[in-house]
Amino acid sequence: MNLIYIFIMYTDLNIIIPCKNEAKNLEFIIPKLLQYCDDITVVDGNSKDETEEICKKFNVTFVKDNNLGKGDAQRVGASLTKKKYLIFFDADGSHEETDVPKLYNKINEDSIDLVICSRKTGGSHDLISNTSWGGFVRAVGTDFLSILLNKLFKTRISDVLYSLKAIEKEKFDKLETKENHFGIELDIILQSIKKKYSIYELPSREKKRVFGESKLKTITGIYFIFQIIKFRLFN
Repeated sequence: MNLIYIFIMYTDLNIIIPCKNEAKNLEFIIPKLLQYCDDITVVDGNSKDETEEICKKFNVTFVKDNNLGKGDAQRVGASLTKKKYLIFFDADGSHEETDVPKLYNKINEDSIDLVICSRKTGGSHDLISNTSWGGFVRAVGTDFLSILLNKLFKTRISDVLYSLKAIEKEKFDKLETKENHFGIELDIILQSIKKKYSIYELPSREKKRVFGESKLKTITGIYFIFQIIKFRLFN
């Protein structure tokens, strides 16, 4: 039996992909995302590979950030779009593109302000299937950060670091995030808690990075602990 797949194009959505030297991965994921959205913005952090050429090949927007990091790239992308909704999607190929409709449908609900995804409920190659020592440390560290944040802010979030998210552009702008690097994921959640945004957590499976190596160092977890505690003390 032949299966027929029907893809719905979301015309009021912009997918923002922060990246640095991820040309091979972009060539893999952009065609998949174009099945759902033709407004894709690749925000580049001064790459030395063929990132710009890949964007031209698929006719998606290519812009440069201020070379400050992932958080800065998200804000640059959001500032340029006229679309109502944003989805932040990583450039390494680990995010599940079939989650785009789920994210879009949820963020369209009036009672939800921010949709985040959880590898703890959806599965993860890096946190669960990765049996290396580094994988173990990251899995335990991610759990600890979630417990810490939940205890301090009386929330029930199972994964505070996963970067696949959806939010209205206007509400993202109101968060006034400040983090430039990987702390942006916690920054979005913490600022949303401060704004009393309704947060919905969606199960999502994290796949193995397609090409290259992760730019997030395990030691960064120490900064994340400081970030959570500092926010609790001064906000």
